[in-house]
Order: sequence, then C-alpha cells, then structure tokens
Amino acid sequence: MILGYITVNIDPFAIHFPESWGIGGIRWYGICYVINFFLVQFFLTFYSRRKISSLTSIQNDALLLYVALGVVIGGRLGHCLLYNWEIFSTNPLIFFQVWRGGMASHGGFVGVILAILYFARKFHCDTFCIADIICSIIPLCLMVGRLGNFVNGELIGRITNVPWGIIYGHGLGLLVRHPSSLYEAFFEGFLPFIVLQVIIWRKNFRSGQLSGLFLILYSMGRIGCEYFREPDAGLIFGMTRGQFFSIFLFLLGIILLFYLKSVGRRGKLHLLHER
Repeated sequence: MILGYITVNIDPFAIHFPESWGIGGIRWYGICYVINFFLVQFFLTFYSRRKISSLTSIQNDALLLYVALGVVIGGRLGHCLLYNWEIFSTNPLIFFQVWRGGMASHGGFVGVILAILYFARKFHCDTFCIADIICSIIPLCLMVGRLGNFVNGELIGRITNVPWGIIYGHGLGLLVRHPSSLYEAFFEGFLPFIVLQVIIWRKNFRSGQLSGLFLILYSMGRIGCEYFREPDAGLIFGMTRGQFFSIFLFLLGIILLFYLKSVGRRGKLHLLHER
C-alpha cells in the first residue's frame, strides 16, 4: 500500500512457459475465457433441466460451440478492425497472434449474433428465443472477463483522488486511478445478469424482450463506465470508441423492444417454437 492507496500488481500469467517457447505462458485472462465457456454450458443445461429451455443436450453443445467461435473470432476481428486497423491493414496475420492479447467486446457481440442466426436456421428455432437465452448468460461472462482485465492491469482507469482509487503496478507509475474494470464488471455484467435472471424466473415477457433489455443495460453501463476509463484508442466525436460503438447497441435494443411491442410477440422462454 502506497500513500494510503492499494497497489495492484498481479502477475498476468497463471503459468509461465520457458522463454524459448516465445509465447510467455497461460494468462489469467485466457483462463477467464475457459471459465466462461463452462458457465454457458452450465446454464444451458440448467435451463433445459428446469424446463425454461427445451433444447436437447446435443443442441446445447452445438449452441455452445457456435457461440464460442463467434466470441473468439468476432472479438479478435473486432479488435483488429476497430482498435488496431493501422497494423492489421499492413499485417493481417496479427489476427492469429492471440497470445499478444486483444479482444473487442463489440466484435464479440457481432460474432454471437451471427452464431445465433446460424443456429436458429440450422435447428429451425425461434431466433429471438435463442437470443434471449444467450443474452441472459452473457452478462455473467462479461463480469468474469472484466475481472480478468483487472488482474491483467488492462483497461486502466483515469487518474483520480477518490478514496477507493488504486495504484496499478505493471510499470504504470504511482498514479492513483479509478478501478474502472471493476466498475464495468458490476454495471456491464453483474447488474444486468441479476435483472435478466429475475425476469426469466417470473416467466412473463415477450420473446426477444430479454435481448433488447440486455443491449440497453449493457450499453448504458459501458457508456457510463467509459468516463472513468483511460481511452485505449483515439476518440470519435469526442467519445471513446467504447462509448461510440455502444450507442449503436443501445439504439438496436430500443428498436427491438418497440418492434416486439408493435407485433405483440409474447410467451415463455421456450426455444423450439417453429418459425
């Protein structure tokens, strides 16, 4: 503890590899991704057993696979296109250099949307219902991911003098900063997860409503938390890139809720309704 503030300097590597291997080791952030895949599998199985979802175990496994691919490919591609375009445009192979880090949540969202669309088409399911079940789990995964960012000393907060500020290690100097990744873990992850779970267990909502609400809650949390986070790329119209791209998610959520209200879709969260 320095100057009355806590210093956070956690080794980002859970396991170190020999230097000759050239890839450092296994990061805590990578372990967070593995934990998230297990969380998705657990909740998909749990929903099926409690009759919230009518997907079979084989369908749950397929959905997990598609979503996992969507997150990894979309998140990595989103980082390259949205945050690292100058390097990616001259060296596209950096897409495969995952050991160097770099994932964009907005790119991951696009990947998940495409995965849901593909799954729904392949198994003849209601797309909105599939989206609802995934969106009810994603916030918990986002929370775990943000905790991984905190351990890695990534996405550091802006300089502050609030009593709960922290001093990041990792060679960032003795500056007190907001623990912004913890803010994001709560407002982008934990809080939306609780809200959506309460709605699920009440079993009284329109098909697709959970998806729209998730987009709104996440984007509001992201836009707000970005005010306490050091920008990690150039600004767009005075906004951080996270804020700018979240506006589109917010609008998509609003449009989706208005659309559902206009068509009057209503029902429990059963995923095998024929289209």
